[in-house]
Amino acid sequence: MRVLGRLSLDYPVLSRFRLNPMRISPPAVMDGEGVSESADELLSNLGTRLRELRQAQSLTLEMLAQRAQVSRAMISKIERSEKMPTVGILVRIATGLNVSLSGLLGGQAPSAAIQLQRANRRSRFRDPSTGFEREAVFSPAGDDDIELVRHVLPGFQSTGLLSPYPVPTRKLIFSPSGRLIVEIADEKYCMEPGDALRFDVTSPYSFSNPDATPVSYYLFMSRLGDALRSTP
Repeated sequence: MRVLGRLSLDYPVLSRFRLNPMRISPPAVMDGEGVSESADELLSNLGTRLRELRQAQSLTLEMLAQRAQVSRAMISKIERSEKMPTVGILVRIATGLNVSLSGLLGGQAPSAAIQLQRANRRSRFRDPSTGFEREAVFSPAGDDDIELVRHVLPGFQSTGLLSPYPVPTRKLIFSPSGRLIVEIADEKYCMEPGDALRFDVTSPYSFSNPDATPVSYYLFMSRLGDALRSTP
């Protein structure tokens, strides 16, 4: 088996995603010092942050809905803390606001030459539909800064297609101990434990777990602006 390459047609994983429509209720999230943050608190903070970002850009609900390709009703429910969105919807909303996902979730760090970001202050999100978890290990201070994110994807689950960003972005994925399927446009890549994969986010992409046990992997991201556009 190739360590990293296109997923062959006989790779027995994709059909199993359809056979396991896991539904998981979001539990409390624990920070580094054992203080719990409930799903209601996470949703309330997200709703407040979304409203602030939208109003700061003088966007109506209708304008943001058109930009993000998300219904006005859904955006309104998130702002009123009535609905926890999936990660796919969050990415589209962040794109519509022209901010990073960490920026939308409130994880933007202050700019400084030396930055120490505490474990108990990390931005965390859990997809209510799949149980997918996102933790911002190191949040960027600006558009040209690096970001480190940890994902945990339950068994036989997928993030679904995620939209590209308005700012050119490069991602490096490292899966230290589990297999991971990465789909980029029409290409599929099978990552074995310990593999790393780099790609420029110019088209929709997704991550899928082909095994029954959860897989934890890391994403290093860099937003390079015009420099990425000129990279061959």
